[in-house]
Amino acid sequence: MGTTLAVGGEAGLLDEEGNMPQINRPFMVDSIAAALGPWVGIPAATALIESSAAAEAGGKTGLTALSAAVMFLLMLLFTPVALMIPKEATAPALILIGLNMFSGLRKVDLANFTDGLPVLMMVMITLIANSFGTGIAGGLLFTL
Repeated sequence: MGTTLAVGGEAGLLDEEGNMPQINRPFMVDSIAAALGPWVGIPAATALIESSAAAEAGGKTGLTALSAAVMFLLMLLFTPVALMIPKEATAPALILIGLNMFSGLRKVDLANFTDGLPVLMMVMITLIANSFGTGIAGGLLFTL
């Protein structure tokens, strides 16, 4: 649900209260893909947070996902070339992606202690533990 709302926010599909009016549509597609995926031999299909980059670039239809799928298939041909790139060369791109992931924090009222502390703890625990699940669990403990 969080990924769906985050991508919907980037695409401008949320109302003034931060809700997605037709949220049942992406959930229906997600559930059908998760149910039918194993039957055709693909891993669990789900909405990915990477979709927010496509939404931010203006893509709001299935054509965006189809274009990304074609590019992934084409990239399979260039995998040996991509493996030759040292990890150090990809670091700047990963840093920029990480900074982009923090863009959602500007919507959090950090001056409000009950909102700010759990978010701060989620970010800190995620970075220290190197695990999103552990960070979310730690942040939830601070909401009690």
